[in-house]
Amino acid sequence: MYSKFAIILMKYLFLFVFGIIAGTAVYGQNIVMNSDLEDVNICDEHLARCSPAGWFYFKADPAGYLNPGSNNKTISASGIHHFNLLAASEQDSTRDYWQTKLLCSVEPGKKYTLSVKVSAPWANPNLGDIGFWFTNRFIYASKDTLLQPNNFVGLLDAKIKSMKNGWFLINKEFTVSDTASVLVIGNFTKEKNSDIILKRHRDIQPISIFIDDIQINCDKASPCIVNPNLKDSLYALKRRHSKVEPAKPVIVETIPVLLHDTLIVKTAHQVDTISINSIQFALDDARITDKSVKKMLSVLTDKKGAIEKLEVIGYTDDLGTEEHNYELSKNRAASAIKLLVEEIGIDPKIISVRGEGISKRFEKKDLNRRVDIFIYWK
Repeated sequence: MYSKFAIILMKYLFLFVFGIIAGTAVYGQNIVMNSDLEDVNICDEHLARCSPAGWFYFKADPAGYLNPGSNNKTISASGIHHFNLLAASEQDSTRDYWQTKLLCSVEPGKKYTLSVKVSAPWANPNLGDIGFWFTNRFIYASKDTLLQPNNFVGLLDAKIKSMKNGWFLINKEFTVSDTASVLVIGNFTKEKNSDIILKRHRDIQPISIFIDDIQINCDKASPCIVNPNLKDSLYALKRRHSKVEPAKPVIVETIPVLLHDTLIVKTAHQVDTISINSIQFALDDARITDKSVKKMLSVLTDKKGAIEKLEVIGYTDDLGTEEHNYELSKNRAASAIKLLVEEIGIDPKIISVRGEGISKRFEKKDLNRRVDIFIYWK
């Protein structure tokens, strides 16, 4: 007859051996991958910071992965990255969602502790705008989506602690009804977006919420077995733009000699890339002064009707502070948009814009002072 101590010892010895064979046994640790969002995915298509490593956006083109700007409300709770989720917009019935695979599954009946930091760009965040849904599969969608599951974990009854720069620390204990391996974050409320806007009397559109430092801690008394290869396999998935196929850049001979290092990249999915680089942007300058740029972009004049979307992204070299370069990169992108709208006649409604701040893609610093324009054809 085994003693009680021997039985306990054999139990934990079994768990230890099983952990070596199948994975690592985790007691009371965070099971969210890349929880501070600081590990960055450099997507193969754009060679830019497209998303947090191990996290996935629902539609073809990731959005809402932010760096700090001059406005305090956009400073991350920690580090330099955080999510921006679209909670509701009166003009759109859909919402934003981010998802990742948990390091080990949540199980029914076990207690978990949720911790997350939230903020909002214009006012204190409304905790009704964010929920955590645990499911067993990744959600794939080529277009914007509306998810309204019945069993998500809401935060209206959570504990709240005020932090600096407009951030709040949210804590909540919860259990789940089913085993689940995937975490989805977003606004899952049953209300229509238009009703949410009307109820809050919002003049500023849309309603967004910032998210950082996501932790889900399992029960200290109950181990979960972590697959040692899971993180590496998800970090290896670098593609984030389903419409874009990587292709070897080719120099288009019709481009003026002064723009010899401007590239148009053509792919099987009808996406072209135009890069306006250092010929146009002097050090610490956002002005486009080279008249040949207008001539180069004029090739789009007769093709405006065939363009579905333009994505304009500004970059800088690594001289100066990150905050300054972030603003400069946005101003460079804005200069390109002004040219596209006023000189070429592109409809501003089909243009999306963002600044990515510092780029180190090229060894020569001046080549990183550029704007990339991604053209999505119908």
